[in-house]
Amino acid sequence: MSASTTSSSRVGYWRRHSEERPKELMGSAFGRITEEQPSYATIRTADEYEIRRYEPCCVIETSYASSAGMVSGDQGTSFMALARYIGVLSEPANERREKIDMTAPVFMTTDGAASDTDAIRYVMRFVLPKSMFADGAKSAPASTQERVRVRDLEARVVAVRRFSGRMREEAVRAHAEILREALRRDGVAFAENAASEYAGYNPPWTPGPFRTNEVMIEVSP
Repeated sequence: MSASTTSSSRVGYWRRHSEERPKELMGSAFGRITEEQPSYATIRTADEYEIRRYEPCCVIETSYASSAGMVSGDQGTSFMALARYIGVLSEPANERREKIDMTAPVFMTTDGAASDTDAIRYVMRFVLPKSMFADGAKSAPASTQERVRVRDLEARVVAVRRFSGRMREEAVRAHAEILREALRRDGVAFAENAASEYAGYNPPWTPGPFRTNEVMIEVSP
């Protein structure tokens, strides 16, 4: 699938998702986020970041390889694979053929698995709505796509830096480094080799100044 085809499909997904709720479509153009989000408690705030304790949650995930960074390469195809699982633009690609609500944000991080090329492998995740699957993965339907996995994530504590603008590799890296420097300055313990995670909350048509993006790093409780 070409980059232009993937981008068109992704915009089509978001438009179909929002046109079912026209008020949400209008609000999303100004950055309003109406999708269910994973539950967390804010346990500390600072000028450059906040620290959150996320509750356990159930996710669907798939991986992709890219030599251009986390937000480039095959991430659009991965997004559409996850969208098919919940039933967007096609019959739901899960064993119960169950249509599932979209949530926010979409998470991306490094996979940790080796690649056959110089490309790095990344993983993309949707959180499944807890309002539908309170018991986690054991209550969620299995995927009918080999590349999409359903699993539970444990509770975790993360430092989060929020920023606006378009999803660009250089912005993600810059804000991740600002976050790391602030954590070092404040004596917040984290592994220096810990992977940065990106979270994007908005559809493609939301203008850059209204977009909500976050970078996250897991820290010691």
